Amino acid sequence: MTAITKRRHAELAGQAMKFVAELLLIEPLSPAFDHKLEGIEALGRDAITSLAARQAASLAPVAPPKTEAIARAIAALRALAESLAPLREGNLSGGGKRFGLFAAKPDPAAYFRRYLAAQGQIEEALASLTRERDALLRANTALATERAGLAAPLAALAEHALFAEEVALTLAARAEALAAREPMTARRLQSDALHVVRTRQRDIAEAQALAQQAVAVRAVVTETNARLVEAIEQTTAMMVQVLRTAIAAARTLAQQELVLDRIASLNRAASNLITEDAPVPTDASAAALQEAFVRLTDALDRLDGERAAISGLSPR
Repeated sequence: MTAITKRRHAELAGQAMKFVAELLLIEPLSPAFDHKLEGIEALGRDAITSLAARQAASLAPVAPPKTEAIARAIAALRALAESLAPLREGNLSGGGKRFGLFAAKPDPAAYFRRYLAAQGQIEEALASLTRERDALLRANTALATERAGLAAPLAALAEHALFAEEVALTLAARAEALAAREPMTARRLQSDALHVVRTRQRDIAEAQALAQQAVAVRAVVTETNARLVEAIEQTTAMMVQVLRTAIAAARTLAQQELVLDRIASLNRAASNLITEDAPVPTDASAAALQEAFVRLTDALDRLDGERAAISGLSPR
């Protein structure tokens, strides 16, 4: 609800008293009396028209964005996380028995070579998340513009509503005071003038309710979009951290340099999504790498939850 200052309230109350005083100077049965009431019938008309036009023009941005691309990226990264988890049997932990007799030793070199093969898939998933993040930010910018556009006509309607309320209160009081000595004027105030004012009050209230509902919908979608953006950023940061940890672990566990030639582009993608680069890990153990995958899985779970929440806002 738009706040009106005490000073402005007093000004509107004074204008209402002036309007009623001018109305009482007119012969109650003359056409001029009805003409004066036409000013009340037009009260808030421009603001209501402006609100209706803005709402009609902005239905599309209010709809929650599609999240199918995010779902596909989540599925791709989740499958990679499950496949490359270092403590999964056959990765960096012991595998099953070879020929049913001897425990198969893990092959770190072969394990880390799988990161090379996965680079393209990882890059594609993160690029998709980046595009979706940018689309969400653009949607929120459009929603903020719409909310700003609704502010002025809503503020005008709030003043019109208060003015109409003050006119109604003043008319009722004057009608009661005139009932004994000027019954004709009192009846015109009660039956005609008050009817016009109260009808207009209802029209203004309905327009306010619709506009405030539009503002509330935009606020919900904006907030949900923002949470989804934050989850995308976290997921991207965690995926890059997994790769950095893998590079460090490959040196220690496989005595090889894991050269991910696309890591630069992945880091650039991450720098667009996170405010600070995560530190390069100093612990190069399989356990450290496993912990990085756990954090990635947690981030994917959160992202999937936010994606499901925003999908639930879509109209059925």
